[in-house]
Amino acid sequence: MGEIKKLLITAYGDAACVNQELGSITAMINPASYSLSYKAEYGLSEESAASEPTQIFKGMGHSDFNLDLLVDGTGIITIPNAATVDGYITLLTNLIFSYQGNVHRPNFLKITWGNLVYRGVCTSLTTNYKLFNADGTALRAEVKLVIAQSLDFKTKKQKSKKSSPDLTHIRTVKAGDTLPMMAYRIYGDSSYYMEVARLNGLSSIHAIRPGDELYFPPLKKA
Repeated sequence: MGEIKKLLITAYGDAACVNQELGSITAMINPASYSLSYKAEYGLSEESAASEPTQIFKGMGHSDFNLDLLVDGTGIITIPNAATVDGYITLLTNLIFSYQGNVHRPNFLKITWGNLVYRGVCTSLTTNYKLFNADGTALRAEVKLVIAQSLDFKTKKQKSKKSSPDLTHIRTVKAGDTLPMMAYRIYGDSSYYMEVARLNGLSSIHAIRPGDELYFPPLKKA
């Protein structure tokens, strides 16, 4: 019989969950189940006096991974990464949900278990305490997580396989590049640099380094 593989949550500083690993935590007890939900966004066509509705595709919508983790401090199983139920929950929360002041956002996450590989960000964390010691400290808790799918722009473009010249541009920052200069090369107008900075989540227009991958959106037609 092979070794039991525990569900693993790994935090990253980069959206692709490849280069900037920040730490990881395993499930104490593997979940009995999890759920994945996928949504697509549609809008009704706007022709007048339509006899029947026609749904117009707008884009892929919000997708969620729902997971319940049991944390048990009764001594039946050793708590990984921490000695107590509260200690484990604190480690988990700091890793997957807490605001990281150095990057001004929570961490990106990759969940792996068996054939499952899911990348995203934690949008909800709820802890239900089930059992207590005589002194009030927690002996058992259930942590409910909602992880919203999030792909980096480069991976998303590769998966979509679109070829229109009006669509997404991904560019790698080279030595000497500035955001206005890159915007000018793509759009012929450097004034779009603020919008590019906003869409890439940059804290400053100067917060780019050689090797960074930046997303340059298609221009809206007038």
